[in-house]
Amino acid sequence: MHNFIKILSAAMLCALLCSCAGRVTVEMIDKSYATDSVKVNAQIPQLSGLPGKDLQESVNKEIFSAATELLDSFSQSAKETGEQSVFDMQTTEYYNRNNFLSLVTQIDYFARKTHKNSCRITKNINAAEGCEIRLGDLFEDDGYIDTLNAQIEREITEHPEKYADLWQKPRITQNQCFYIDGSHLVLYYPPYELSYYERGFVEIPVNLEDLSICLKEEYRNIFLR
Repeated sequence: MHNFIKILSAAMLCALLCSCAGRVTVEMIDKSYATDSVKVNAQIPQLSGLPGKDLQESVNKEIFSAATELLDSFSQSAKETGEQSVFDMQTTEYYNRNNFLSLVTQIDYFARKTHKNSCRITKNINAAEGCEIRLGDLFEDDGYIDTLNAQIEREITEHPEKYADLWQKPRITQNQCFYIDGSHLVLYYPPYELSYYERGFVEIPVNLEDLSICLKEEYRNIFLR
């Protein structure tokens, strides 16, 4: 009995260490400030723990450059106009386990007299292989496009109230934006692409279980087990 407990404890410790290995850490660089007419909440994400120094440096540089360029442009514009202006940058780790990270940084910025502008920086990273992935990389073949379009149709049919304001039917594009939220593959479209600007991003969740047959085995193991 004593040996069994020792073996069980060792197995549990091993499983815990394996589950922690390779986990990517997200830290924030604070670029926030405020004046009489400008309020900036800017928390720029930077990743650590990625295998391969080149990938980590490339991803961090891309995020930092995109965020700071937009912030600099906003700050200059706000200074010139003198209008009450707000810049809000928030990051969500939608999925960070099993050596896979799905990270979305949303930036909303506007002057009081203009409509809100929004953009996103999305990173989907397979940390085990040390690479960023596109939507098509998750699937066995190009048949996923028809499958996803059918799932989009189903979602809209089942929840018409959520999509009543769309002026165009969503379709999968070559560079389709997406993230993983744990149980869903979330497809999204920028403001004004499918609906009026104030609607913001149009998001369509697709249950990963419904895509199981199409996913590569590697990603079935990551998302569904």
